Amino acid sequence: SVIIPTEDYKTLQQIFMVRRLWVKEGLKLSPSKAMDLNRRFAVGVHRILRLAERAGADASMLTPTHELEQTDQAGENQEPLKEEELREFQEMRTELEEYMRTLKKLGIRDHQVPQLVWWTVGDLIGRFLYLLVTLALGVIPNVMFNLPIMIVSSRFAVKEQQKSLKSSSVKLAARDVVMSYKVIYVLTCIPILYVFYGLMLWCFTDWTHTSRVLSLLSLPMFAFFGMKASEQGVRAYKDIMPLFRRLVNDEKRREQDALPAQRARLRRQLHKLVNTLGPRLGDLYYDNKVEWTKHMTSFGKEDGSRSPKRENQSRELKARN
Repeated sequence: SVIIPTEDYKTLQQIFMVRRLWVKEGLKLSPSKAMDLNRRFAVGVHRILRLAERAGADASMLTPTHELEQTDQAGENQEPLKEEELREFQEMRTELEEYMRTLKKLGIRDHQVPQLVWWTVGDLIGRFLYLLVTLALGVIPNVMFNLPIMIVSSRFAVKEQQKSLKSSSVKLAARDVVMSYKVIYVLTCIPILYVFYGLMLWCFTDWTHTSRVLSLLSLPMFAFFGMKASEQGVRAYKDIMPLFRRLVNDEKRREQDALPAQRARLRRQLHKLVNTLGPRLGDLYYDNKVEWTKHMTSFGKEDGSRSPKRENQSRELKARN
């Protein structure tokens, strides 16, 4: 399962950021461990919000996620949050939101922040040359193999997305439909494209059969190289833009220079908060392995009745009546 129980996309992004701040620099988690940590923080935040509500806190962000309301009872036997603990939690969340807004404004990823103090003109030149090399290596394979499939799969997937949105009262954007049909159309188009190139080789070349077969067998390899070149090019471009802003704009440079200290302060606050509130979270804090089934039970029962689209339709029906 890939469910992370949060009330909205904004909270989900905050959970991802908290996980990045918690993990030691240079340590790469496996997908399963990253998912486990995301869930621990998501469910832990929910329990803390429940304790805050019991303490009589009145804040717009202290609204528990409805997905877990009926299944998570671990915090019921805990004492309500003290005023100081609640204040520390609110300050941490406020500073985290400010940090994320600054990153978005400057076009920087969190993993780039520790590197900011080392960036120089040489890094900009090196990244730019690397971008040119990746574009040069990937342009022909991408145009021949990847671009046609991307165009066809995207166009047909968007049509399926529109159909799904019209026929469903629960889906908000139907992005899952887009991704599913993209995979289906890609798997369908790839062999068709290779057959097309094979027919062209047989019809318009005087090569030997061995050369034609070897050329066909090499097509997947060239397509893979084009994809990897594009991937590296995108990464280089994401490094170039903040580097360029840093060198040409003094205000942006000062804002970037303040980020490492802000990130280090957030990490200290996070570790302090976890050490303070962690014992209240029970199995999330103490157990090496958590039974997520009991936390996710209510998702199977969720009928979408609280989704924005369903709520809007309910309001329209009431207005008509």
